[in-house]
Amino acid sequence: MASFKALVFGASGAVGRELVDNLINSNDYSKVSIIVRRKIEKWENQPSEKLNIIIVESLDFLINDFDKIKEYIPDIDTYTSVFNTLGSRVKNGEELFRKVEYTYVLKSLEIAEKFGIPHFSFCSSNKAHKDSKFLLWKTKGETEEELKKRKIIKKISVFHPGLLLDRDNDKRLGEAFSKWIPFTTKIAAKDVAKAMFVVDLKFNLDNKNNQKISGHTIKNFKCSFVVSLVIYPFS
Repeated sequence: MASFKALVFGASGAVGRELVDNLINSNDYSKVSIIVRRKIEKWENQPSEKLNIIIVESLDFLINDFDKIKEYIPDIDTYTSVFNTLGSRVKNGEELFRKVEYTYVLKSLEIAEKFGIPHFSFCSSNKAHKDSKFLLWKTKGETEEELKKRKIIKKISVFHPGLLLDRDNDKRLGEAFSKWIPFTTKIAAKDVAKAMFVVDLKFNLDNKNNQKISGHTIKNFKCSFVVSLVIYPFS
């Protein structure tokens, strides 16, 4: 019987749209809410009682009017999962890039904290490091450092995919070139999404069945082309 509800940020991106497919096709999830700037064609025939599509001009309400989330999703305090697969491009400028990759991520986590949602999942990068010289990896790393400090919800899962092989919705020249370089870590967006889905479902089933979940935990999931999911403590 369906009992879980998920909120997804970044649903129109390469990983996000695959994640939404997994969630809405699962009988374990009764409701999936997505907050997006545009609706994509593949969602047109989805029943609204299963897929709740919230169209906004921007996610700045997370900064300026945080309580608006309760207007968009009145039963938000019954949700079991929040996913963040948001991504921006460096060419859009550092200020906007950091807003999407850092501020929005932490604000989406705050939704889980405020409304008692036990599991937060974040799609990062296998190159994420707070001391990186590259803005993308540095920002992802700084975001992860901040996630480590948050100890309110039961679990935070951080996923570290390599280069995406199939970013059909938003092709990027660097990724298109790099995926042909030998020994570069690569993965399909659908495999990242599947990993995020499976980890969330397992957590929710364990949580529902009162399996022991020791306080607040953060797990890091490394996704690669050869090994689809390796789990080790996030330290």
